[in-house]
Amino acid sequence: MMENGRDVADRAIQLVARLSIDKSSQVLSKMVKTGAYIEMERAYVGDISEISTVISENYTDIVGAFIDLQGDMPCKFLFFVDAQDSMALADMLLRRPAGTTKEFNEYTISAIQEIGNVLASAISNVFSADLQIKMKPSPPEVVHDFAGTIFQEYIRTVAGAMDEIMIIESKFRVVKVDMRCNMFIVPQASIEAFFQMISKVL
Repeated sequence: MMENGRDVADRAIQLVARLSIDKSSQVLSKMVKTGAYIEMERAYVGDISEISTVISENYTDIVGAFIDLQGDMPCKFLFFVDAQDSMALADMLLRRPAGTTKEFNEYTISAIQEIGNVLASAISNVFSADLQIKMKPSPPEVVHDFAGTIFQEYIRTVAGAMDEIMIIESKFRVVKVDMRCNMFIVPQASIEAFFQMISKVL
């Protein structure tokens, strides 16, 4: 990629990440009715083999939601939290005392579905309203497994024969429990096609 092409790519990544996370942060705060914010860690294009190798060594037990962002630029969206934090989220959404939920059950599944759907909808709205790229989320698919297993099974499948993927990593903190969450957006088209579409509005 030429230098000016790389500049466009970097701006595209930062634009998508900033707008998506700002919108999602507002939605999260309204949902949990308390102080909350989302902070971007990094947005980058990475080598799929290297990323898969690193994440395959992560044995953290997580609960998350996979959502297809369908439309002009199909993407795979992943939101996840540690399994323990999914229980805290369930209590917050149900307005119950912290610690009430003590195991992975229908309440944690429902909480992850709801939060995943709202966050994915916020991101879809950013693409549609700010970037003029039509997009809408599919119903969430809740997953519960080791982080490495989920990435091996889903992310690499999404990438297919691609050598590179774009990933936005973030964390959000809810003041009452101070938890960490992650979001990833993986374009299903080629990276070049993704940048080309975004660059039209830069």
